[in-house]
Amino acid sequence: MKNDHEYRLTPVVLLSDDENFSSDFLGVLRDAGFQNVSSCTGSHSDEKAAPGLLFFDSGTKPGPARELLKQILAFPSGQRCPVVYLEQDAQKTEVDGSDLRCDDILLYPQSLYRLETCCRTLLQMAQERQMWEEKKRQLESELEKKSEKADQALILLQQAEKRLLQQNPGLTSQNQDRDNLVADMSHELRTPLNAILGFSEIMKEQAFGALGHEKYLGYAGDIHKASQHLLGIVNDVLDIAKADSEGPVLELSDVSVKDAVSDTFRMMAVLAEEAGVELSFNIPSDFPDLKTDERRFKQVLTNLVSNAVKFTRPGGRVSVEGFYSDEDGAILMIIRDNGIGMTSSELAVALTPYGQIEKAQSNTHVRGTGLGLPVSKKAVEALGGDFHITSEPGLGTAVTLRFPSYLVVE
Repeated sequence: MKNDHEYRLTPVVLLSDDENFSSDFLGVLRDAGFQNVSSCTGSHSDEKAAPGLLFFDSGTKPGPARELLKQILAFPSGQRCPVVYLEQDAQKTEVDGSDLRCDDILLYPQSLYRLETCCRTLLQMAQERQMWEEKKRQLESELEKKSEKADQALILLQQAEKRLLQQNPGLTSQNQDRDNLVADMSHELRTPLNAILGFSEIMKEQAFGALGHEKYLGYAGDIHKASQHLLGIVNDVLDIAKADSEGPVLELSDVSVKDAVSDTFRMMAVLAEEAGVELSFNIPSDFPDLKTDERRFKQVLTNLVSNAVKFTRPGGRVSVEGFYSDEDGAILMIIRDNGIGMTSSELAVALTPYGQIEKAQSNTHVRGTGLGLPVSKKAVEALGGDFHITSEPGLGTAVTLRFPSYLVVE
């Protein structure tokens, strides 16, 4: 943390078009111990571009100074200096929408008794935010390197599998499925593990304050659900090994579709936020339950939403909608995105195991394994549903899941 000497040397700037007020307030700052203080009017774009702390005079008229303030406040909080709003008249406030995103408001001169405490607190918070951002960048870099190594290992595994099949053309399809098991698991484990890593890192760094903050309770629940999802997959691997059976063992129960979608979105929140993608779902409050295997159903939703987020550019949107058909009593689930989309030939490739589209790999920062869609399709069909997908280049992709009436809980 900064010591007293470093605090006194912090560049502090007053943004104001009132010369008399600027002179008075700069004197107050000097009296508070700050040695590097100045004022600016915002008339030059490079004027005082990177202060350590910025004060904004509420009496400033619309013009360059207010425009400069809006530009500064448009940056994420971790990438800009703290901003303090100075209000000279407690009865009349001229705060606009951008000013409300400032870090503190001081009444002048009534609140000057807490000026030094305010400055020190905000500068300390800014330093902590910078440290957190740096740690976050380091973590992302490490995760990216590990992900690249995992992808390289998967490629080597696929190459070894191809050589094995070429050398042993008589292998049965059952043995081929077993050879693919490790690759399938790498895809199924990655999404819940990312959720665990993301939430646990936030808790470990105490980004929202000391341990005990109420947000940690929600994150703890998310970690628990993600871990349960992962444990269920591992148990399935053991069941397959023990039973040596071709068909999946389903554990049917009445599952709330709305709750399943909500749980999926909570798991995908970190991934979507990092990708700059908006998540939304529209499931009616009276939407019927589905008789299905809860873990496998959530697995399908997680795979499809994760896939949609990966191939949607920043600023895009991924949505899940639920419909009940009055005609035949079926349930329809539509997972839609406005991402890069695919042609019909690319879609055919994407639906085959390990099918990877070169355009998709070059248009996203996340390298896929080519298993998301085929694994999801196979799971939906095992649950008794139908899987249908449409896509248009540049417009996005829509996946429709249809579950017949006999699976709908009345």
